[in-house]
Amino acid sequence: MRKVFARYNEAILPEHRGNPLIEALPPLLDDTEILMAMSNFPPLDEFIRWNESASVREHYVDRIKHFRCPQTNYIECYKYLTRIIRDGYAPRNPLKRSTQQYLHYYGDERPDIEPVDGYFHPNADTLTIVGTSGSGKTTMLEQILGHFPQVIQHTQYNGIYPGVSDQVIWVKVNCPYNASVRELCESILLILDNVLGLEPTKPASRNGGLARQIAQRIKAAFLGVLVIDEMQRLKFSRTGGESTLIDFLHEIVDSLGVSLVFCGNHPFEETLSKKLRIARRAESGGFMNISPPGFNTTDWQSFIHYLWPLQWTNVETPLTQELNETLFLLSKGNMAIAQMIYRRAQMMVIGSGNEVINRALLRSAVPRLSASSEEFTDTQINVTLPPSKSIPVSVHNDEHSATVTGNVNKQKASSIIVFGDLSRPQHSELADKTMKVLNAFEENMSQVEYSSVFRTLANENKSFAHLSAYGLLCIAPVFE
Repeated sequence: MRKVFARYNEAILPEHRGNPLIEALPPLLDDTEILMAMSNFPPLDEFIRWNESASVREHYVDRIKHFRCPQTNYIECYKYLTRIIRDGYAPRNPLKRSTQQYLHYYGDERPDIEPVDGYFHPNADTLTIVGTSGSGKTTMLEQILGHFPQVIQHTQYNGIYPGVSDQVIWVKVNCPYNASVRELCESILLILDNVLGLEPTKPASRNGGLARQIAQRIKAAFLGVLVIDEMQRLKFSRTGGESTLIDFLHEIVDSLGVSLVFCGNHPFEETLSKKLRIARRAESGGFMNISPPGFNTTDWQSFIHYLWPLQWTNVETPLTQELNETLFLLSKGNMAIAQMIYRRAQMMVIGSGNEVINRALLRSAVPRLSASSEEFTDTQINVTLPPSKSIPVSVHNDEHSATVTGNVNKQKASSIIVFGDLSRPQHSELADKTMKVLNAFEENMSQVEYSSVFRTLANENKSFAHLSAYGLLCIAPVFE
């Protein structure tokens, strides 16, 4: 949780000015600033790479887990979130009398005398994000939410008390497995108490009392947006429990004026579309369908451009068109799986005596459970690949000169000869056996009858032809 003191900036829209809840939000970012703010490129320590032992370098490979190269859909999501948060706060100005009515009356209850600036009218929306598992929905949301402080502490606004002490910008919870309204309420209540530094509230025994508890806590916290992940768990059935949960969530929007974000895997959008009322309201603040990028898109090329230099092998393998295509096809453009393959490939060869990364190694590093899952095998990809060439893609790891807008250096690289790697299997079915032999090379050599001969020739950089002087070279296996 990040808690900061309020620093006010004049709101963009005239109707938002004079509202401390909106003016305390971080200033808006432009497209390039969004991508820079959401990115994370772990530094590559060259000394560690070339001098440390294999066991140390293996730990550094785990840094790839924290690699973040935002896609262009981060820009869209950021803009959606900034709008629905501001729209939800617009009618809840703590300096207005209508907000006092909002704070002290439950649901549709209203005082007999109308406030000078009118009764409270909520203005919140719902954003829905769907996509395949591992497409980066949750990571994207957490990266963007992390840009906002979770709590803003107000003390004085233009010389007066702003009518609010702690403002909670966002809260993220998971949808209950059984679509239980009570479980969801208890989760929200617990998280709000936690971020506000309060003792855990004992939930009321009756649902009506619990609903009032959660409403009052949300109001007092001036919650900006409620994010509910894993919404694919919600499936409408005859019991009606799911409809009750949806109705409760829309009550949060309609009565409390808090914007919502639904996030879930396919087929959550099909679940929503079964009921027009729910579908219409679920995308009132926007709808995003996150899918793996195509090979020739800026998103994939930018991703591989920044991921590939993160090598802790003691041999630098340049990124070729062939390796780029292989990693894309193996991962089907799923960046989470691509990162996993790349990390596992390095772990497999570090300390083996041959730390070059090739196509067969990438194939052998594919995570078996993820690759055999029904959702992954059914994934359709945009696989328009250019003709393969043995030309490395220009890769730079200069964070000062590089930008994450995905503009890969398109200058033609000079042609180089790529030699075959005879110490590695070129067929994935031989990968495991060959890697076992390489990993136990010293032990195997000690068991060879003429090991001293082989060592001598190796130290003198002699070719296999010199074995004939020792009578150890078989050049006609059919006749000998």
